[in-house]
Amino acid sequence: MFHSFKVNIYLVIVVLLFTSCQKEVTPIQLVRFEQDLFNPESLKNTKHYLNLQQKYGSFYQTFAEEMLNISAEENKLAYQPSLEKFVAFPSIKQLKFEVDSVFPDLHFFEAELGEAMANYKASFPAERVPTFLTFLSEFGYAHANFDTVLAIGLDMYLGSNYAIYPALDFPSFMVAKLRKEYMLANTLKSLAIGKYEYQLKDKRFLAMLLFEGKIRYFIKELAPQIPDTILFGYSQAQLQWAHANEAMIWAHFLENKMLFNQEPSVYMRYVNDGPFTIANGVPQESAPAIGVFTGYQIVKQFMDNGGNKTLQQLMENQQWDLILKESAYRPK
Repeated sequence: MFHSFKVNIYLVIVVLLFTSCQKEVTPIQLVRFEQDLFNPESLKNTKHYLNLQQKYGSFYQTFAEEMLNISAEENKLAYQPSLEKFVAFPSIKQLKFEVDSVFPDLHFFEAELGEAMANYKASFPAERVPTFLTFLSEFGYAHANFDTVLAIGLDMYLGSNYAIYPALDFPSFMVAKLRKEYMLANTLKSLAIGKYEYQLKDKRFLAMLLFEGKIRYFIKELAPQIPDTILFGYSQAQLQWAHANEAMIWAHFLENKMLFNQEPSVYMRYVNDGPFTIANGVPQESAPAIGVFTGYQIVKQFMDNGGNKTLQQLMENQQWDLILKESAYRPK
């Protein structure tokens, strides 16, 4: 009897210890703007668009005026004349059907975001988790970032086999990434850029390298399950090339005195996406945006070198020269 009691106490203690070690989950429920906009029952209501305007505020105005190019003069009419035509247009109705077919629900994405936001709150306890909202961008926007809202254009994730993308002259390297596997990484990237793009005042290539590296490190810390192929937007062969040629890439930057170059037209080709890195002296079999890959490796080594640095400290750190120095980055 007493022995059993002790075992039960032990089990309770183990359970409590296990529970206390669990990271608090941050529940995420996506706000479905496109579902509200096209809701057949709501469309019967004469105040449908006014209700949307009141519910969605500044996002509604941005969606109407900037994404759909509706005249600001319609603001006082809640953009009803133009939006009525938009939701009734056959190709838009077909697009809505196709989005619903690819995303019958978004529970998987809410779960992924919930885990990532739990990590976000653990690293940035004073920060507010944004409201995540979905919409149809008419193939114009994958994300739109506001102060408290991060909007996701679902029609930019319909899959690499979606026939409309090539018809819109989207290049094949871009089409390969217009699939749901990229949604989480791109959403976290948008969150990070929205918070830290003010740091791009320094126009040197070094600052751009490390800024891009910090953004990828931020993504990986919040969602460590994201594979590096998705993190960098590489095929497996491109990722292998980048790792195999890491020392050559770094030597290329040093030999061409790239790090302190302040002319974006010269160095942006090393951070922009493409079929490969289109730059003098870089082979066509290269991975695209090799500067982003290099920046991440420097930042990762900087963080791995000890000193109990936190993610928040890293993201707020704009001492680019010191980050490079303390990383002791010397790829072999």
